[in-house]
Amino acid sequence: MAVAAGAANVQGRVVYVDDGDTVVMLLADKSQMKVRLASIDAPESSHTNKEKGRVGQPYSEKSKQYLAKLVKGLDVTARCFEKDRYERDVCDLFVGGESANKQMVMAGMAWANQSSGGRYLRDKSLMKHEEAARAARLGLWKGAAPVPPWEWRKVCWGEGRCDAGL
Repeated sequence: MAVAAGAANVQGRVVYVDDGDTVVMLLADKSQMKVRLASIDAPESSHTNKEKGRVGQPYSEKSKQYLAKLVKGLDVTARCFEKDRYERDVCDLFVGGESANKQMVMAGMAWANQSSGGRYLRDKSLMKHEEAARAARLGLWKGAAPVPPWEWRKVCWGEGRCDAGL
């Protein structure tokens, strides 16, 4: 049972964490719903099983593990906005009233999504949380110059220049 844009909140249990910004929920009717967390972009995980040259970014596995610690096996509420080009529901995900999206940024495990000029950043408050995580050198901000996933996809995956200072 996928959610249409503008639909009410959806309740379910997270049964699988695909990466740092994508999960699968099991709904009450036993159907599954793939959710892309809104307003954030986590380090890209390796997709070499599916497509040649899709190597993962530093911190991708830690980001995935952190999200799993936050939501896997738990009942969540998804407030969804739309579907993305991969037919995933784009949602804010809440556990016990707390936003998992915000927690990922606060821990330095994801960026506030500034791709396409910030077009996908619904929650502008995430910028201040990213700045705080960066200042505290949390998570991926421990690295010298972390590369945003939207740049990684363009340069590494799109242009095949994964060693170009990334």
